[in-house]
Amino acid sequence: MKTKKGQITLMGLIVGMVTIGIILGVGLLVLGEIKDQTTEGSAEYSGINSTAVAVGTITNWLPMIITLSIVGVLLGLVFYLVPRQEEGGGTGNI
Repeated sequence: MKTKKGQITLMGLIVGMVTIGIILGVGLLVLGEIKDQTTEGSAEYSGINSTAVAVGTITNWLPMIITLSIVGVLLGLVFYLVPRQEEGGGTGNI
């Protein structure tokens, strides 16, 4: 079964983003459980709260990162296919 270069790249991108999402979700759950077990106002509580806020900020950027990655893959495919059609003596239309 033949696969195209772009399909492999896009599949790897999707698997990577899903993996990152799962890791961030589990990390936030663990931080929440640890935060519930510490006393409010302690240094540990403050550190956990700061870490949860920082990780939460990263999760807000994930949709933009995914969109830009997909656009990059699509542009790469366009630039990969256009010169090949021009070399073949075609009209250059995609």
